[in-house]
Amino acid sequence: MKKMIVSCLFAAVLMTAFMSGALAQQKTKDDDDDQEEGHFGRSPGTWDGIVKEGIVNIQFYGKHWSNGRNFDAAELGTLPVDKIGEFNLSREAGKMTFKGVFQGHWGHGTYKFEENAAFKSYLQQKGYSGLDDELMVSVFFTNINKGYFDFLKENGYAQISNGQFKDLAEQNMSRKVLEEYFTLFKTEGYGHQSLDKLVELREHGVSAKYISSIHAMGYKDFSLDKALELRDHGVTANYIAEVRKMTNGNVTLDQAQNLRDHGVSSEYVASLKKMDPNMTLEKAQELRDHGVSIAFINSLQSMGYKNVSLDRAMDLVDHGVSANFIKSITELGFKDLSLDKAEELVNHGVNAAFIRKMKDKGLKLQTLDDYIRLRDTGFKD
Repeated sequence: MKKMIVSCLFAAVLMTAFMSGALAQQKTKDDDDDQEEGHFGRSPGTWDGIVKEGIVNIQFYGKHWSNGRNFDAAELGTLPVDKIGEFNLSREAGKMTFKGVFQGHWGHGTYKFEENAAFKSYLQQKGYSGLDDELMVSVFFTNINKGYFDFLKENGYAQISNGQFKDLAEQNMSRKVLEEYFTLFKTEGYGHQSLDKLVELREHGVSAKYISSIHAMGYKDFSLDKALELRDHGVTANYIAEVRKMTNGNVTLDQAQNLRDHGVSSEYVASLKKMDPNMTLEKAQELRDHGVSIAFINSLQSMGYKNVSLDRAMDLVDHGVSANFIKSITELGFKDLSLDKAEELVNHGVNAAFIRKMKDKGLKLQTLDDYIRLRDTGFKD
C-alpha cells in the first residue's frame, strides 16, 4: 500500500509540473485566442498512455477536447521508464515529441507537434488547401504520405478532391483501414465503392471487421446501407447471438434491429422466462414497451403481492401503480391494500398527498372509498 501511495504521489507531482509548464506558456493569451489553446501545433498539451501487448494507446488532451490513438511500441522507440525523458514519433507529415515517464504500463507527460514544411508544400502542390495545424496533425496520425496516394491510385482512386482528402485524414482512414475495406469488398462482392461511401462507413463505425462479423453469423446478402442502419441501431454480432439464444433458432436482421430498438436484451427475456417459460419475443417486446421490469414485479412481491402475473404487472404500470405509491398509502394507516384498490385510487386521482391535506383540513374520513367519492365531487386539494 505504501508503495502504491508513493507511486500515485509521484505521478501527481509530475502531472502538476507538466500542467504548470503548459499553462505558463498559455497564460499570456487573450480570451479571444481560446480557440487556439490546446491545439497540437500550438503550445504543448498533455497526454497519458498505457502499453499493452506491443501497442501504446495515447490519449491526447487539449483545453476542451481529447483524442486517443494507438501506436506500435516499436514505432515510438525506447520509452522513458521511472524517469522523465523524451521519445518521438516521426512520419512524413511531421514529428511528435513526447516528454514524460512510464511507470509500469502507465505513462503521462506533455507533447508537441512540428509539421514537415516540405511535405505540406507537397500537398499544396497537389492542390490541397486549408492545411491548418489540426488538419496536418490528422494527416500525421493517419500516416498519409506520398506512397499513400500511390496506394489509392492502384485501387482505383486516382482523383481525390480537397474535401475527400480532409475526410480521409480526419476519419483516420489509414492504409491499413483502407486495405481492410478493399479486401472485404472484393471477397464479399460489394465491388468498387466511392471514397465518400468509405468515409460514411467509417463515420458510422461500420468497419470491415463489423461487416465480416455479421457475415459470419450467416447473413450474407445485405447492402452496405443496411450495415449502416444496423450499426446506427446498435445491432452487433454479439446481440444477434443473444437473440438467437432467446428464440432457439434463427432471426432476421430486421427482427434483431426491431428488438434492439425496443431495448429487449437476453437478460430481460431470461428474467421474464423465469415467470413464464413460454415467453415469446413478441410478448417480451410488448412488456418492455409498457415499462414492465423484473425490478417492478419484485418490488410488489416484496410487499406481499406474490401472484402478480406479467399481464397484471403491465396493467399496473400503465395506470401508474408503483410500490412507492402503495407504500405511501399504507403508511397512512390503510393496511391490506389490494392492487385493484390501488389502481382505483390512481384512476380517481387519490394519492397520499391528497389524503394528508384532507386530514389537515379536519376531514375525518374513514375509508379509501370516502376519499374517492370526495375526489369525484371535484373537491380540490
